[in-house]
Amino acid sequence: MKPHAPYPKSPFLIALLLCCTACASTPKYVKEDCPIYTEIKTVRTNPAGAPQRHLRLRAAFKVCPPTEGLAEIKRKRIEMKHHLIALLSSKTAAQLEDPLRVEKLQLEILQMANEKVMKKSNVIEVFITDFELE
Repeated sequence: MKPHAPYPKSPFLIALLLCCTACASTPKYVKEDCPIYTEIKTVRTNPAGAPQRHLRLRAAFKVCPPTEGLAEIKRKRIEMKHHLIALLSSKTAAQLEDPLRVEKLQLEILQMANEKVMKKSNVIEVFITDFELE
């Protein structure tokens, strides 16, 4: 039995193989061009264990890819608001008075949106546009 001849080691062929077998393709959009969805109305809830206190929060969501992301969040706006209410009502007054509360909430809302609501696209940034704890 004859041993197989080694594959040619042409630089062009190696580059072609690497190019064609790349793991991830580059997105067909620029993240800066992704739209910001602002149509979810203000969420009002009571902090956990504090029925006499009230929290009002409004958030905006930057979604990608642009067309698909905007369509998905529009379709799922009620589901998004439901999960926002659940998340915010689980927070204690002490957590909502923390100096870093807005930054922490932005990360938690981003994670919640991508894990529980968005399936075909992603929220890449959350903007808290109104926050009031009374």
